[in-house]
Amino acid sequence: MSKPVKRTLCVILCALLILTVVILIFACSPSSVYELGPYSLSEDEYAYLMCTYKRSLIDDLGIDESYLLYPADQSGKTYGQALEEMYRESYFEQSVYNLIYSLALFDEYGLSLTDEEQKSVESAANSVIYYYGNGSAAQFDSLAEPYGFSHKTIKSIYEKQAKETAVVNHIFGKEFSKITAEQKNNFYKDNYLHFQVIVLNTVYQKNADGTYSNLSESERKTRLELEKELTAFLCSEDMNFNYKILPSILKKPVVMEKDGKKVPNVTYEELWENKIINDDSLYPNGYYMVNPTPYQLMSITTLTTAFNTKIGDVSVSAAKRYFDGNGSITTENGEEEIKEGDYFQYGSAYIKRLPIQENAWSDEANKDFFPSDTFLPAVASDVLFHTMQEFEKTSPYTLTRDTGIMERYSLETIPANNLDYEYLHGTKEEK
Repeated sequence: MSKPVKRTLCVILCALLILTVVILIFACSPSSVYELGPYSLSEDEYAYLMCTYKRSLIDDLGIDESYLLYPADQSGKTYGQALEEMYRESYFEQSVYNLIYSLALFDEYGLSLTDEEQKSVESAANSVIYYYGNGSAAQFDSLAEPYGFSHKTIKSIYEKQAKETAVVNHIFGKEFSKITAEQKNNFYKDNYLHFQVIVLNTVYQKNADGTYSNLSESERKTRLELEKELTAFLCSEDMNFNYKILPSILKKPVVMEKDGKKVPNVTYEELWENKIINDDSLYPNGYYMVNPTPYQLMSITTLTTAFNTKIGDVSVSAAKRYFDGNGSITTENGEEEIKEGDYFQYGSAYIKRLPIQENAWSDEANKDFFPSDTFLPAVASDVLFHTMQEFEKTSPYTLTRDTGIMERYSLETIPANNLDYEYLHGTKEEK
């Protein structure tokens, strides 16, 4: 064989070898679910974020993961399916959007992780892998496989989340010190409800020693009659009344207790006017609570009742409570023993929706409803999302999503992350 022919074959074989290596590299590399120019989120990272978000979500909702298998309504839809519909796009995908754009903003702002921050990221990842894998990455991967990620995912996602944190600190300052009063007030007005509650207790009274006992027969009869009249009125067609022009039944004297003492000779009208209308007297200004989530709207709670009530109107719902003492109560079904921790309906709650008041978040009397560890991060998240939307308009990159991969994952079917979520939140699950 001549030298030119040998050289030609050699070149062809080398080219084929390089092509084969390139194909193998691309075949073995994880697919990207999100891409934004040079920034991407791989399938395993996407799986990690989803199963971690699911774990956080069911913890916040106070439900067990198995609960998601039960039907949510008569159509046969499960709570898991309802969870997917309610939280997937508006909540989870928005959090992924924030993360991918944070990577771009990290470079746009010229930020970098310090040596200490980089070591902290690596240390956190290695600690998780060591704890669950007994020092073995392979053993960790066998535990993480059902979730769709590996020890490499932990390291890559922790670094990306550290960059997101750096962007948040750059915009808002550490501990959100740069968040303005205007940003707080805008978020508060857009996302909070203001309402007050008065409860007509028709079942029990609290004794001085902390136990509960039945109301006297005459007292109970009076309250039941008033409850019947009030509920009938509030559930009638005439719901749009002005609470300052109340019908005569609301002017009847009410047997009420405040701080364990009877409040003599007051009427519902006076209670509304004097703002002594809370089940909890700690909050004379009423309650300020975040608008209920779609999931909460599926259940009957004080919050959802307030949400569905027009400003200025009053609605009624069942009053329920966890008892913190022991004793017995008499219900329509007869006497029942109660003990600490029991959950029991004890009357009706009348809920008045009030208008949002300017800067209520800054009032010391309302501080319990605007704790800095939850209120400020929520404000920052909202502002950050809008910041990224503005950045998207001028960004040289176009965000793309692989919907084919995304359809293979759902909050309904992917397991809730019980690995590093448990570790990082201080409740390490036994291996």
